Order: sequence, then structure tokens, then C-alpha cells
Amino acid sequence: MGETKTEETQSPEKYKSPMATKGIEPEYARHMFVEPELAAKVNKQTSFWVNDVLRIGFYLRPRQESRYNLDFNRSNAAYVDRTMQTSSLFLLFEPNEYVTGKITIQDARVWGGDSPANVGDIRAVFFNNTPSISSSTQTNSAALNTTGIREAFVMVKKLPLQMKMQVGRQIWAYGDQRMLGGANWTINGLSFDGIRLMYDESNLRLHIFAARPYWTQSGVNGVVSANDPKVNSNAKGSDTTIFGTYNTIKLFDAVALDLYSINVVRKWIPNTFNTATGLPNPSPHDPLALNRAKQNQELYTVGFRLTNRTNGNFLPKDKAWDWTWESAWQGGYTGRRVQERFLGSYLTGSFQNVLTEREKYSGQMHVFQTGYTFFEKLRLGAQWIYASGDKNRTDGSSSSFQTLANPRFSTIPYFNNFAGISENIDTKNIISRSISVSYQTESYGTFQISYFQNDKAEKQDAWYAINGAGNSTANIGLMNSSPVSPDKGSTENFADNPYAQPYRLGKRLYTEVDLTWMGLINDNVSIWIGVGYLRAGDAIANYRNSPIVFNPITGNFDWNADAFLGRNTLARNGSMAYFQVNAAF
Repeated sequence: MGETKTEETQSPEKYKSPMATKGIEPEYARHMFVEPELAAKVNKQTSFWVNDVLRIGFYLRPRQESRYNLDFNRSNAAYVDRTMQTSSLFLLFEPNEYVTGKITIQDARVWGGDSPANVGDIRAVFFNNTPSISSSTQTNSAALNTTGIREAFVMVKKLPLQMKMQVGRQIWAYGDQRMLGGANWTINGLSFDGIRLMYDESNLRLHIFAARPYWTQSGVNGVVSANDPKVNSNAKGSDTTIFGTYNTIKLFDAVALDLYSINVVRKWIPNTFNTATGLPNPSPHDPLALNRAKQNQELYTVGFRLTNRTNGNFLPKDKAWDWTWESAWQGGYTGRRVQERFLGSYLTGSFQNVLTEREKYSGQMHVFQTGYTFFEKLRLGAQWIYASGDKNRTDGSSSSFQTLANPRFSTIPYFNNFAGISENIDTKNIISRSISVSYQTESYGTFQISYFQNDKAEKQDAWYAINGAGNSTANIGLMNSSPVSPDKGSTENFADNPYAQPYRLGKRLYTEVDLTWMGLINDNVSIWIGVGYLRAGDAIANYRNSPIVFNPITGNFDWNADAFLGRNTLARNGSMAYFQVNAAF
């Protein structure tokens, strides 16, 4: 008779995500733009975890803003009064210690922006997702859906050498986000379709990344790229890749040193006329201009950032003094070929393409920032930013610093930018000096007042908008017989030719004073309020009020009819105000 044996069966212990108890890691909360106090409360909430492996979350941000006369134009104040809303739903899934996945569905819209279902029916304006009413003259009749996928990635962990790999649509945020960031202050933010390899330890972080922000290839089975010129005649640009590395070394837990290289390579399609600079591109008979392999646009940015903000870039709790120094240099080629001078002059006629050279990038940026916190509540801050400009765009060197994916609002969570709440300027051709005072109360939120003085680095270069485009193309085209439509906004004389400048170039762009308040309502909701005042400087005033203008077509000076009739002349004062509700769950 056989011996009976009792076996005790033990079920494996159920996996529990460490984030269910410790809180969501910052890498998985990049889609939200909230102050650190609210983020800390929301990320540690446990009520939205399902079986300790699935986190469901929501983020809502209605924002009302009013903008008035930010181009300082007497004839057109360009008043903007709008309410926008960003809404997102995310699912964070960590079934085991080897993999984490996240998907974020985001909707970005302007209130009242849905198209009516039927003209004349007042009820129609309340229907969602109705099609656009288009005319036969429009190239595209379909309206783009404002709801999409902000994030959709998988994080594979515990690879050899303790590496991690993130693949899919993701949000990158490094340093002060001057170079790479999520731009969450904007209504829709930035995302990167790519891959990252990461090695993260307490004192060392090594990241290698690559993404495709622009691709002209459609997919199979009817999946169409909006950038495919075969199916969209309005598609502009060319295949683009952004790649590089961003590394952080902590020294004695007192200083963090960031070393980075961020590069953008783009295929180049030659045009007959470059409207951005007013310069002619080389003739199609120039074989080098037609060879895309030789004419790629290549922008290489290398730099470092040194700071005593060693804890996730937050202000140090154990030190009253905080400081940051960041510098970056750029090289590579713009993708254009420009004429070289022969004996001090340009060749003309059939000889104009005999001597050409590749135009090079040569910009640089430097940032110095510091602050001192009294009683852990009152902080006094100061900052100086220099981003190079280009006083002569005909010399084969593009010296204006080229901004990457880096928009960042200036007052949250601390003073770290120069664009103010107006976001009226970009990090190109700028010298910005600023000071701020912030006070964090126990029960009434945080108050901050900031002052900015924004000047040109080079008077001959443009005043650049937040999107990187020059506010004016006036007074260019000195080497071109094609007409140039001058914009009414800024000041520049790109060829450094004093004989083509009827007025004195100014240095001062504008000053800005901002007052902001942030307050927590509860563990899930905060409110932000801000008002700003801007005043134009001599760079804008001299341009707008000049009685004489240079005609780039004829090469002569003409009377400025606008100045005599009072059109498009200077209005010095501009303003900005916003009211924003942040709800995170």
C-alpha cells in the first residue's frame, strides 16, 4: 500500500507596483503641468490604483487668457480673448518589475471651437465633433480632430547593465527644459516618437535618445501621414531626425553636472527663393544645390549645465542659496549654399554660382541664474541670458542661436526663463536681465513678481517670436531682385549695411512686469492667476515711427506713408492676463 503524501501548495505572491505606495515616478507624470506641491499630493494618491498594478488618472486644465497689443501696433492691437482647455486620461500599467506601459489620451480645444452641424440652427453649436463647413476653394475640407494620443510607450527594465529602454510616443524633460521639454504650458504640449536607452543611478544618469518629429512616409493599409506630399499638397518640410545624449553626474551630492549633445538632421529640398532670409538660393544649375546628400540641414548643439539643484531640479531644501549655469554652442550646416565674395564683391550673371559655400551654424547661449531663500518662504532671484544673434546673414555663417524643443513658462515652480507670462519672445538674438521676488504663504498660496528687460544681442538681427520666427523681414533682400513683403513688427538690417538703414537701430526691445499667484484649493485642484504689463523700447519705436523706409526692390529710400498717416506706428503699452484651473487625479 502506497504512502500518502500531503503537498502544501503555495501560490506565488501577487506583484505590487512600488509606485502604488511610493507614488508615481516623475518619468510617468510628464503630461501634467502643475506646481510641485500639487504634484506631490496627486502622485501619492492610492485611490486610483486597481489591483496595485494599474493606475488610472485624469488631468483637466481650463485656461482663460487675454492678450493685448503684444506687437505694439497702434493700428492693430491684435486683441485676443479666449478660453482653452486641455483634458487627458491616462492608464499606467506595471504588471511586473520588468516592464511598465503608459497611454495618455489628450484633447486640446478652444471653447466654442466645434463646428456647427447646420448653419442657422442655434442648437448646432452645442454638438461635439461635427465636421467643418468648407467651401470649394479650400484645399483640405476635413477638420483635424483635436483628440489624440499624447503618450503611448513601453518601458522595458532590468536589461543588461541595469539599462532601461523606452519605446513609443513619449515626453522628454531635461534640466530646466531650455533644450528639451514637454512644453506643457502650451495647450497641446510636445511629444516625441522615438526610443531612449537609459542608465539611472543615484549619482549618474546616462541617456541616449532618437526620435522622428517629421516624416514624409505613409504607412500600409491606408495609414496616411499628414506630412506625405503625395497625399497632402500642403505638406512642407522634409524627413527630420533628432538624436543625442543627455547625462547627469552628481558630485558629492552637492552639485549636478549635465553634459549633453542634441542634434537635428533634416533632408534639404532646395527652393528658388528663401523667404525666411530674403536671399536667393543658388540656381538650379548649381549641381551642389541639387544634391540632397550634400545639402542636408545639420544642427549640432553641445553644452553643459551646472547647478546645486540636485534633487529632481527642485530648489534645495537644505540650502538657502541656489544657482545654475548653463552654456551651449552650435555647429553644423543650414542646408543652404551662399555666394562667396571675390575681391570683396559678389559675382553676377552666369558667374554667380561659380563661388559658393555651405552656410554654417555658429550660435551660442549662456544662462546664469541665482536666488536666495529667506525663512524657507521668501526667495529673491536674478537671471541673465544671452542667446547670440546674426548681424550679417550674407557672410556664410548663421550666428543666431537656434532654439530646440524648449518652450517653458517662466514662473512655475521657480524663476527659470525670460519670456514672462506673455511668451512674446524666443531664445534667439537676446540679452535678457531679470529679477523676481516670490513669497510662499502657509494658507494663501504663492505670490511672485518678476521684472524682465529684453534687449537685442545684435541690433541688425530680428526680434524673434516665441515660435522662433522673425517678427519682421523688412530691410532685407539687398542682394535679391525678387520682391520681399515686409512684415510690420520689428527691426533688422540683416546685411549689416548702414547705407540701407534710414533710422537708428535700437537695442531695447521691451520691458515686462508680471504678477502671479498660485494657490492649492485641495489635494486635487489649484488655481493660477497672472497679469503682465509690457512697454516697448527704442528698437521697436525707431522702426515703427521712421518717416523713411528702404525699398529692397528698387534699392532706394522711400517715404513711409504709414508714419505720416498714423498707421502701424508705435503703441508702447501691451498687456497679458490669464486665469487657469488645474485639476489632477
